[in-house]
Amino acid sequence: MPLTKEENDLLCRVENGAPMGEMIRQHYWLPAVPSCKLEADGAPVRVRLLGTRLVAFRATDGSVGVLDEQCSHRKASLALAINADNGLRCIYHGWKFNVRGEVVEAPNHTGNQEQFCNHVRVNRYTTVDRGGIVWVWLGQGDTPPPFPDLPFMDLPASQRSVTSVEVPTNWVQGVEASMDSSHVGVLHESTTQMAAGGGNQRLLMTKALAPKLEFEERPYGYRYAALRQLADEQVYARVNNFVMPWYGIICPPDANSPTTVFFSTPVDDVTHRAWFVHFNPRQELGMTIMSASPDVWNFPPLPPGEPRDNWGQNRDLMKRGHKTGFPQHLGTEDFAMFLSQGPVYDRSDEQLCSADGAVIRVRQLLLKAAREFMAGKAPTQAHHPELDYRKIQSVGGVIPAGTDWRALADA
Repeated sequence: MPLTKEENDLLCRVENGAPMGEMIRQHYWLPAVPSCKLEADGAPVRVRLLGTRLVAFRATDGSVGVLDEQCSHRKASLALAINADNGLRCIYHGWKFNVRGEVVEAPNHTGNQEQFCNHVRVNRYTTVDRGGIVWVWLGQGDTPPPFPDLPFMDLPASQRSVTSVEVPTNWVQGVEASMDSSHVGVLHESTTQMAAGGGNQRLLMTKALAPKLEFEERPYGYRYAALRQLADEQVYARVNNFVMPWYGIICPPDANSPTTVFFSTPVDDVTHRAWFVHFNPRQELGMTIMSASPDVWNFPPLPPGEPRDNWGQNRDLMKRGHKTGFPQHLGTEDFAMFLSQGPVYDRSDEQLCSADGAVIRVRQLLLKAAREFMAGKAPTQAHHPELDYRKIQSVGGVIPAGTDWRALADA
């Protein structure tokens, strides 16, 4: 069933006290910036999350902080601040903030400096630097939610890459795509073939376009198998995991290849940041299409054009065999689809099919969490301290017809 207009607004809106945004703010850690983007005593980096303007910085001692962008004094931007001596100093009047957001100096105030600084109202945000990402908890209180120890968190830097880019559409469009198995064989046919370099199991998705979906609920969300019937009584099974509120853990093309975690975090109601964490738990990552980026803060590339020219779609390339006309990257193809849907996709006027089961479950879980929050409860599938997220694995493989895909997933 399509969503109602009210359900769509509840699902998508995150600004100005919207329930979904407040639920995320209180109960989940948000990725703020790739760790390598922050240099000790280097320039602060502007970050926007849930409509909130922030700056992230790395202090002299290597610790990281995320602060409100506007100085508590006269609201000048701390993106312009001096980063030195373990704090950001506003260049307007010299107020200095540490990584916890506390005012430690207010040189233009007479009297007892320490007492005055202690009474300045500030928002204090908790940060963690792990997995190549600086994370922030924007919620209220002294106890942040359990941190999600996803499979890439504790790998050496040589075994992972982290990139992200800001996309001018609502965040849910990105989250849905991460769990949409049937689009891969169509939208990404050419990029899959080019990346394969002679063949891998993902090419099977371009041969069988209508997967049968089977689901298994999990405390963190769900996992599901996309089963594609092949010749000779064989089935290609892809088992992927959705971890609330936005993590799609995607299976590798074969047992020794890298895997990817896709997630799309809300910048505001009509903008999201798409994150791509590519990692290999068994060996060094090396050079891949995901890791080969000169700018980890703006990769993969957005479509190169505007709506008036179909976002830069290359029809000449399509005449030569490319399926989409967006050869830049697999992510670019997805972004073009999001842009074509509009800034906030209207789900009240859509016609779904059998391949959309995983997308429907994403929506159901997010709406359930927002409604639980509105009822004064913690979301059922917020991160659980007793769960070992590092053991969540997504796998793919060819199995005999009639074989339970769980034997593959749990091997």
